[in-house]
Amino acid sequence: MALFSRTEHLARLQEREFDLLVIGGGITGAGIARDAAMRGLQVAMIEARDFCSGTSSKSSKLLHGGIRYLEQFHLGLVFEASKERRLHSDLLSPHLSAPVPFLIPIYPWSPRGMVTVSAGVFLYNSLSLFRNHGTRILSRERAMQEEGRLESKGLRGGVVYHDVVMDDARIGFENVRSAAHHGAVSVNYTYVRGFDKDGTGRIRGVWAKDAMQPTKSDFLVRARCIVNATGPWSDYIRRLANPEAEAMLRPTKGTHLILPSNKLGKAHAFVLTAKTDNRVFFSIPWFDRTLVGTTDTDYDPDTDGPLDDIRATQNDVDYLMESVKRTFPNADVTSDDIHSTFAGLRPLVSEGKSNDPSAISREHRIWQDELGLFTIAGGKYTTYRIMAAQMVDRVQKYLAHEYGFGWKSSSTQLEPLVLAPSVKEARNMVHLLDEYNNAISMETVKHLQARYGARWQRVADLAVQDASLRERVIGTEPDILAEVVYTKENEMAVTFEDFLRRRTMLALKAPLLDNLPRLEKAAKLFGAPALTKEQVARWQGLELS
Repeated sequence: MALFSRTEHLARLQEREFDLLVIGGGITGAGIARDAAMRGLQVAMIEARDFCSGTSSKSSKLLHGGIRYLEQFHLGLVFEASKERRLHSDLLSPHLSAPVPFLIPIYPWSPRGMVTVSAGVFLYNSLSLFRNHGTRILSRERAMQEEGRLESKGLRGGVVYHDVVMDDARIGFENVRSAAHHGAVSVNYTYVRGFDKDGTGRIRGVWAKDAMQPTKSDFLVRARCIVNATGPWSDYIRRLANPEAEAMLRPTKGTHLILPSNKLGKAHAFVLTAKTDNRVFFSIPWFDRTLVGTTDTDYDPDTDGPLDDIRATQNDVDYLMESVKRTFPNADVTSDDIHSTFAGLRPLVSEGKSNDPSAISREHRIWQDELGLFTIAGGKYTTYRIMAAQMVDRVQKYLAHEYGFGWKSSSTQLEPLVLAPSVKEARNMVHLLDEYNNAISMETVKHLQARYGARWQRVADLAVQDASLRERVIGTEPDILAEVVYTKENEMAVTFEDFLRRRTMLALKAPLLDNLPRLEKAAKLFGAPALTKEQVARWQGLELS
């Protein structure tokens, strides 16, 4: 079987019974599938849309310890997250994650003063075992010298610490691909229509539908154990199994803006305070752009849209822009500078009736209902591996009890997400180095290495073999047409939006509407229908709800 052929994976879903079926192909589901497959379980995973198309591609693009969780005394969560952050940047996905200095400017309106913030950052560093790339205390003069666009009036100084910026969609996708490498069957655009139950009412499989072939009949996917890892859709899936299931989630919405890189800070990301409610949010240098966010409000379907189409509202944009201008009053930034917006939902587990969405715990929960269905919800992107390991531990105990299976319970997932090239691939790469240098620029090579890791030369080979594929998709960005071909053939990209929004992030950072003729060329190469301005604007989140 081809490692990542959707047609072949789809066929295999229907051929046998699996030990574990994971519903949901976001970072949590992908992490569970990978962990379970590495332990030797026979695993299947289905995703109703594209992999990581929900919350997992709409994060703040950070692998972070969660410095603001210190105020809530979630020290264990911060410790775990700090460890996971370091593992990704050092071992698991170093090409997709990099440390960035964060500056916390201190003003009279800041909720915490210099002494408190400095102590908090020291505690943050200690929980990361002082492997946090260092901290600095800046005087007012030094802060203004390094970041001249800051509001100078009232500035008392600043504190610098480090966190890790990452590519959330690709880390999620690499988990899916790694799971497939270890034998998991994974299919996107395949959704659950209902559950299959035995004579006692216990769940033994799901009835699924291939969204790309809606006229075909539902098919049965059989599994001894089923995990619901669908994030904001968790309650919906639970109620498919049991219409009487009580709601467990309190989803909160997070909105982000992408701005030009030359409008705010120069050398730092920033921890900012919102003007209206003193909530903490970030301004982060990100792929030659600036990412600003996030909001944290209770999800309201009447204003925020349906679960599968969460969009930024004008109120979200105004909230973030007003707060940015408070700290950078001299920055010449307006709504016209917004490259794109995106919004997603945090699948937080309901705990009482707190009026403050930001106060809801980010810790995850795992539970199993009387029908046998496991559900996992809550948590942070950064700690997805810990969540996955705990979930698979529970699955193994269940399988041992129900079926007498005797696997070891320890996880074996400390392996890079992208494997090193084989000896043959290494020889071919050396042989083709001269051709690469003649065919594509060093900037393109570095771009491909940063996105594909050890597989970069496979994309480069396409450009070497076909000169037309060396052309950039958009003139301002390093992405080349060879990536269009590669992602369609090797990364289970089904729609052109999959390519623009998740396999690459062109939809977030590139001026697509100003480059429609070039974009049409890429769409035609992908095999997509003709594009419209309205469609592209929606992909970029420029049509606010």
